[in-house]
Amino acid sequence: MRSVVVLVFLLAAGSVAAAPSCFTRPEIDAAHLRVLQQQFNVAALNCQTVDPGAPTFSERYNRFVTLFSDQLQRNSETLRRHFARDQGGLDRWITRIANNAGQAVFMKPDFCQVAWDRLDHVITLDGAQMESYAVETAVARDFAPACPEKPAKKGN
Repeated sequence: MRSVVVLVFLLAAGSVAAAPSCFTRPEIDAAHLRVLQQQFNVAALNCQTVDPGAPTFSERYNRFVTLFSDQLQRNSETLRRHFARDQGGLDRWITRIANNAGQAVFMKPDFCQVAWDRLDHVITLDGAQMESYAVETAVARDFAPACPEKPAKKGN
């Protein structure tokens, strides 16, 4: 019995140590973009437009992905590096975000409208503006805790 308890403790301690516990400023910025993208993705799968002649949410989302493919690729690399110590961590993190957005579709009556308005605005921006807009939305605040600031070194 004692060996089982020790093994469980070691496994739990190892998984905690392997998981990134906080995000640096560039990683937080990348997280905001990924969360916004995931919200758009969930909206594209769940939200419908009223006017059959208007572009669908999926068409708008595909335009977003095409327009910002370079930024989205860089974003992905930043997050992959962040989660590199935790095999599957990025996938679990993205799944958590998607599940949260999926719940919001049903819990927030304005989810689709907010996502549409954001997407409609984002596709009018250039790459740098889009990345800044993602940060301004603060959509990742619950998904990317900031690393504590390191105290400045005092001179000798």
